[in-house]
Amino acid sequence: MVSPKLQIVAAGANQLKPTDRVGRYPKHTFNVESMPFSITPLGIAPVLPGETLKSVFYESRAITDPIANPITGWKKEYFFFYVKATALLGDAIRNMFVDVHTANTPGPLVDLAATHGLPANDLKYYTAKGGVNYLELGLKNIVKYLFRDEGQDWNSFPTINGYPVAQIRENSWMDSLVDKDLVPDQAALDTAHDTGDLERLLSAFEQLRALGLANITWEEYLASFGINVDLLEEIRPELIHHNSDFQYPSNTVNPADGSVASAVSWVFRQGENKRRKFFKEPGFVIAFTVTRPKVFFGGLAGNMAGHLTRAWDWLPELLIEMPLSSLKRFEPDTGPLGDRLTQTDQYFADMRDLFLHGDQFQNRVAPGANVDPVNNAVINQVALPDAALNWRYPTEAMVTALFKTAAVNKVREDGYFSLNIAGKQREFSPGTTLIG
Repeated sequence: MVSPKLQIVAAGANQLKPTDRVGRYPKHTFNVESMPFSITPLGIAPVLPGETLKSVFYESRAITDPIANPITGWKKEYFFFYVKATALLGDAIRNMFVDVHTANTPGPLVDLAATHGLPANDLKYYTAKGGVNYLELGLKNIVKYLFRDEGQDWNSFPTINGYPVAQIRENSWMDSLVDKDLVPDQAALDTAHDTGDLERLLSAFEQLRALGLANITWEEYLASFGINVDLLEEIRPELIHHNSDFQYPSNTVNPADGSVASAVSWVFRQGENKRRKFFKEPGFVIAFTVTRPKVFFGGLAGNMAGHLTRAWDWLPELLIEMPLSSLKRFEPDTGPLGDRLTQTDQYFADMRDLFLHGDQFQNRVAPGANVDPVNNAVINQVALPDAALNWRYPTEAMVTALFKTAAVNKVREDGYFSLNIAGKQREFSPGTTLIG
């Protein structure tokens, strides 16, 4: 057997030309537990200006704790985002790079640990005392801009397992569900019955747009004038890779007592090298996972099609350019939400969304039983829409009810992700080579 060989690279030897680049292949392992709909981080990898990400590869094995529903499937997703360092701490990051010495005078280097270092270890984001929690800051930045609707922040809804909550992704006629108090001129909308009322409908639509209830962004508004600009270019994170897989439960046996339970498992072995990413600024590649079971909404009392009771509900061609003509008001004790015990306000829904997105149907849980965890587990039912008409964001209690045992309510996984990055970083540390 040949003895280990020590390799020493002299300083300055074999320096790269300014235009030359070599590969580096960082590998990040993870072993995490998460809960359904929690946006759970898997790791963070720093990147440098001028580098190019050529490919992403990851492998993982994930399995749920025993679940209550043996039929309904679950979807697991992996995300990789690029977040610029300047988006996380603003001027503090910029000053760290440009102010080599404090106050531009000889002295100690600027160290963010002094002002942004954690006072204690943070297990949720696996950051030790004194370190800057870039992972938490980066994840919240991603959630704020890409996992929330306009006007919402990362913490607009309660967390699940200490992490931000993801949306329920099933599109539905509830996309336009809104309380009557947020609809201007609702009386005019409710009483309008002929084309002479279209002017009032258009006025209401413009007011809805002003309230942010119509689907338009500031960038889209500027684009209507021929101006193509992204005001959030510096702080908006960029999606590098996304993959998902849907699996149905299978039976598992508890070796302790022989009892049979259902669980969901996934195996991922995925690579992506079709699209390269050039990094203009220092930053991070942040990986995270979201597990989304298919769910049904216990706050619904029946199908929406049964409420196609007016000519306008059937979307006449004459009114196709008037979006608000299909907006319909429901009383608090009638309509698809049934008898709303926790909220007595009238509400509006756009009948057009029924045609575009569809509806749910179930005949296993009676209306009004949406708060019973036993019934919830029968069809993965959640107690939504709630009193505030939120139907996109479940609570931790709701997702806990999907498991067989409340105290055993996690998705556990082990794996790694590796990056293929072209840049100028070379290995100069002494290394060993074993042969034999």
